[in-house]
Amino acid sequence: MDFHKLQYTARKNRKSRLGILLLSSLLVIIPFCSPDPSMELLESYSFIFENQQGQKYNPGEKIDVALQIHNNKESVATPFKITFTVTEGGGSIGRETVLTEDAARITNEWTLGPNSLNHKLIADILWTNGEYMTSVFLTAITLRENEWDAVSENPDGTITDLAADTVAGVTLMISNGSLYKQGEKYYLWEKVTDPVLESPRTIEIDSKGIFYVSTWNGEIVKSSDHGVSWQKCAKPFPDNPYYVSMDVANDDYIWVFKFEYPTVFSADGGVTWQTAGSNLSAFGYGDVFRLKSGTLLFHGSNCCSLNRSDDNGLTWTQIATPGASTKLYVNDREEIFICNQDGGFAIFKSTDMGTTFTRLFGCFPQFGTTMDNIFNKWDDYYYILVPGYGILKSYDLEHYEVYWTNNELNNLFIDHNGVLIARDWNNKTIYYRKNSD
Repeated sequence: MDFHKLQYTARKNRKSRLGILLLSSLLVIIPFCSPDPSMELLESYSFIFENQQGQKYNPGEKIDVALQIHNNKESVATPFKITFTVTEGGGSIGRETVLTEDAARITNEWTLGPNSLNHKLIADILWTNGEYMTSVFLTAITLRENEWDAVSENPDGTITDLAADTVAGVTLMISNGSLYKQGEKYYLWEKVTDPVLESPRTIEIDSKGIFYVSTWNGEIVKSSDHGVSWQKCAKPFPDNPYYVSMDVANDDYIWVFKFEYPTVFSADGGVTWQTAGSNLSAFGYGDVFRLKSGTLLFHGSNCCSLNRSDDNGLTWTQIATPGASTKLYVNDREEIFICNQDGGFAIFKSTDMGTTFTRLFGCFPQFGTTMDNIFNKWDDYYYILVPGYGILKSYDLEHYEVYWTNNELNNLFIDHNGVLIARDWNNKTIYYRKNSD
């Protein structure tokens, strides 16, 4: 628990007896060296809120707050008058004024306001005659519906990856090299520990609800019981001690990429690994989709690397794309969508396996970068993250509306309840948005 302390030390009836000596035209003031019997040192008091600062709650929620008063030495405690005031966020406090008498712990009930993100409660400590002594404060955050609410506290403020199982109702995220499971409320996170979960880096989920985590030391670990237990997969590159990039395709194949290594994939949940065509290894990590015909589509992280394979990834044929394409997405109708960064940002669509493309949308972001979770779907709507611009919304991926303009955004996730979680470019702040049903 974080404690925020303010200490108070006072000197009572302080008087100095001064001797004055006049020498010629100089006035010299000399303090007496003997102790001043009128000076007394009062004991040090500490005033501490037991509650942790910046905790997250629902709007209008009632919080039991407790203020501790520490008196280390004085045999008879000094009584204080404490006034509680809500200074930010609205809401109310149960008892506005409390006389401590000899109490060492003061409790109160703080009702948070209904419409504000940030909340602040101040406790002013006064002498019994009303003279001000000092103050301490307590802060809280409420996450509202239909609003973008910023959170910068750990662990969710520094999220780097997330995967959600909508069937089992489980969401796992990675933050600061650790794995977390979403708690009872969407903004509460519980750390997941396991001996094989050493420095998690990215997380994916397949259609069967199996979670896969790649680690900073090049391992792939998986969980078949919604994150309760974890097992190591065979290491994709046995001699590699550093991180790899991983993607789980729509056919549940696991693809692993590493610079200067051949691209590999696993069709059996990471038990064995097979090398893809050698001409694919230079394209780095990317997106992989399998069509109903068995054809594989792949786009690497670098420009213009859209490829297709008709022999399960053994050989690949490059598909020409308009402009500097950087991202691939295939919808349920097997229409191909690519994003490029020529003259800003644009989305193109192809219905003939990449023979022709039609431009659907364009904008001008504040910056260009690699693209991660660009296309996200919840219920009947797509939410498309444009790094350096904001979030688009579309029903059919033909027509787009600007859902939220924020040029600081760099990634977007959706939990198992449909809560949008957008991350800024410097990985210090996320924005929650829970839409009402």
